Amino acid sequence: MNNVNANDENENPSITIECSESIMIEKLKAIHGQDDPRFNVEQSAWKRPLKWSNIIILSILHIAVIVCYVDVCISLFHLETAIFSIIIGAMSGIATSAGSHRLWSHRSYKARWPLKLWFLIFQAITMNGSALTYARDHRTHHKYSDTEGDPKNPTRGLFYSHIGWWLVKKTESVKQAGRKLDFSDLYKDKLLYFQHKCYIPIFIVFGIILPTVIPVILWNEDPWIAFSICVVLRVFVVLHHLFTVNSLAHYFGYRPYDFRIRPTDHRIVNYISFGEGLHNYHHVFPFDYRINDRPQWELFNPPVSCIRICSLIGLAYDLKIASPEVVKGTVARKGCQALYDSIRSMKFRIVNAIFDWIIGISIALWIIYPALFYKLFTQPVIYI
Repeated sequence: MNNVNANDENENPSITIECSESIMIEKLKAIHGQDDPRFNVEQSAWKRPLKWSNIIILSILHIAVIVCYVDVCISLFHLETAIFSIIIGAMSGIATSAGSHRLWSHRSYKARWPLKLWFLIFQAITMNGSALTYARDHRTHHKYSDTEGDPKNPTRGLFYSHIGWWLVKKTESVKQAGRKLDFSDLYKDKLLYFQHKCYIPIFIVFGIILPTVIPVILWNEDPWIAFSICVVLRVFVVLHHLFTVNSLAHYFGYRPYDFRIRPTDHRIVNYISFGEGLHNYHHVFPFDYRINDRPQWELFNPPVSCIRICSLIGLAYDLKIASPEVVKGTVARKGCQALYDSIRSMKFRIVNAIFDWIIGISIALWIIYPALFYKLFTQPVIYI
C-alpha cells in the first residue's frame, strides 16, 4: 500500500511530454545554433514591404501578354518568326537551367569560357535577373529549403513560391541566411560578374532589340508582331516555365529518394518545368548534374542533354554524379523503395524515351495551341 503525504495533493507537479518533432527541433538548434534563420518565425509575406519595381514590371508584362496574344491570333505572321522565338526561348531556358542552375549554383560541372559566354547571353534574355543573383538566391534556397531562410519558401503557399516572392522584399531571415553562405567564387568569376553589373543593357540589346530586329530584317516581319512573339510572349512563357521549379516541384509528386523533404519528382511537372521537375533527386544530390540516376536519354531533359553534348565537344568537363552505391544506400535509408523505378527492358526504355520527349516538347509549346486552333476555325491562312 502506497503512503500518500497530505501535502502531495497540493504540490501537483507538472508533467512535460515532448513530442518527437519538438525533440528533433531542439537537436537541430543544438547543431545549427539558436539564431539559425531556419528557426525564425516571420510575419505574413504580404505584410512585408512590397517590391514595387518588380510589381510594375510583371504587371506590364502580363497586360502586354494579353494584348499581344490577341493580336497574334487575329494577325498574319511569318512561320519563321514563331520558329525563331521558339529556338531562342528554348536556348534561354537551357542557359538558365544548365548555366545559372547546374554550373554556377551547384558547380556540378566545369565549363570553358565560350560556353559560359553563351549561357550568360541567353540567360540574360529570360528577364529572370542576373545569373549571379540567381545562383546566390538558389544556394540559399537549397541550404534553408522550405524554412524562413528560403527566399522562395514554398510553405508560404503555391503562389508565393511561384512568383509572389518576387513581389515583396526579402525578410531578415533570408538576408541572415544569405550572410551565412560564401558566394566569393561567384564574384571572382569575371564573366559572371560582368553580366551581373551590366545585366540591364545586356537584356535590352539581346532580349528586346535583337529579337525584334532580326525577323524584321531577315524575312520582313512586321515590327510589332516580331516584338509580340519574340519578346513579350517568349519572356512570359520561359519565365513561368522556370518559376514552376520553385512552386509545382515542391507541391505535387512523389519522394523516392528522401520522403522527409518537400521537393518531389513528377513527370508532368518535369515537362512543364522544361526538364527540372525531378526535384526530389535534385535536392538529395544537388551536386549531380543529372536530373536522376537513370540514363539521361530516357527522360525529357533539354538542359542535361545540352551539358552532355557540350562535354562531348570539350566545352564542359568534370561532370559530377552520385555513384549508384550512394543512391541505393540513400533510398534504403530515407527513401521509398516502392516508388523507386527499377531498370526495365531496353525495348521499354526506348519506347518510353520517345514518348517522354514527344510529350515534353508538346507541352513546352502549349502557348501555340489556342492561337493555332483559333486561326484554323476563323482564317483561311494561318501564317505567311
